[in-house]
Amino acid sequence: MSGQQNTQKEQKERVRILRKAGITEAAAEKIGKAIEKAEQTTSGEIAAAITPQSHSYDFWELFFALSCSAVLFAVFVFVSDKIADAASFFFWGELPARVMPLLTGALVFLSCALIFFFANISALDRLIVPSFYRNEAVFRRAMRLFTESGIYDTKEHTGILIFISLLERRVCIIADRGICSKIEQSVWDRLAAALSEGFGKKNARTAGSECSASAEALIQTVNECGALLAKHFPARNENPDELSNALIVLRGGE
Repeated sequence: MSGQQNTQKEQKERVRILRKAGITEAAAEKIGKAIEKAEQTTSGEIAAAITPQSHSYDFWELFFALSCSAVLFAVFVFVSDKIADAASFFFWGELPARVMPLLTGALVFLSCALIFFFANISALDRLIVPSFYRNEAVFRRAMRLFTESGIYDTKEHTGILIFISLLERRVCIIADRGICSKIEQSVWDRLAAALSEGFGKKNARTAGSECSASAEALIQTVNECGALLAKHFPARNENPDELSNALIVLRGGE
């Protein structure tokens, strides 16, 4: 029963992530079929993956919350007289000496907790976390998947990974060494930039239709990657499918 519950939970999480990307299950199947079709004309292998975020960024969120709390503490020190006057309404006679330290500590702790909570909002994460760190996180997560899923280990080392990270709004395409010897990375970078623009279009990630603009942009990128691979690495008589063609959906910060 627990195994079935875990499967259902994973399926719900997959649907949630796809919805966030504006991709329905039907569109995900179309993407898988596009990969399968593109690979029929080349000995290369194509994998596509999507994740809500490439890193948890807990350190930066906590650092931001603590920094803001330190500023608030300084403000509380300067307005401590007014805080004491407000607190005195709840006591008879003079305000006990222990009240102000406890009240200040409680206010700072509450502020820190609230700021940390709101810092988990994607839009704020993009403001809090430095861009170089976000870019590095996306690249590291993509390289990890490139290794773990065996894309690096195809027979002729002709695998590529199209990796999309939603929070960071980054796309990277990683090609194995067999491809890099014939196709420069700048070519893949241009395709990645075009795919980013496709995801960034207004209403691109609205999953109301069977195939949204973001899904169409990914399919277009798959087709262009397939055409490039077919040109430099045409299909042989024996052309085994070495990797799964299904769209890979990763949980955030895995």
